[in-house]
Amino acid sequence: MFPLNLDRKNLSKLIYFSDGVYFQHHSLMITNEKYIHLEDTTGILNLNLALLNLVTRGYVTVEVDFTPETSRFDKFILKTNLDMQLNLVREEKRIINKVLKAFKNGVKDEDKKYPNLYENYILSPIFQEIPFKIERINTKIIIQKQKSLLNHSGKIFRVLLET
Repeated sequence: MFPLNLDRKNLSKLIYFSDGVYFQHHSLMITNEKYIHLEDTTGILNLNLALLNLVTRGYVTVEVDFTPETSRFDKFILKTNLDMQLNLVREEKRIINKVLKAFKNGVKDEDKKYPNLYENYILSPIFQEIPFKIERINTKIIIQKQKSLLNHSGKIFRVLLET
């Protein structure tokens, strides 16, 4: 289900959202990478090294994306050559496929698909690290705790009301 053609910006965003969604469920990240807020995207500190490694090993080729509308050669597309065997557990694959499905028509409308992760990125100062912290991103764990507190307070309220 992985896309065959991506540019560096969209690849970076897909990895960020995959890490973010996984973090929301498990309070852990898939990549354990650091992200920085760049002018137009989330930046992964070691992405260029990883791309260099993938290109050198022949897993990925780089092609110029020439669009007639702009008549410029300023965008490059990464194309996968070989079937890469990724060392991921089942839950990590499930989360990545969920993110890919959410962005099947391109990485756009991030604020509508994953608003709290988008907010986490936007609120980070430019050229600074984008933190992955439980206090900053609503995780499933926090939401479950809030729901259980609401259930308990509702039960207490009913007991007080009925007596």
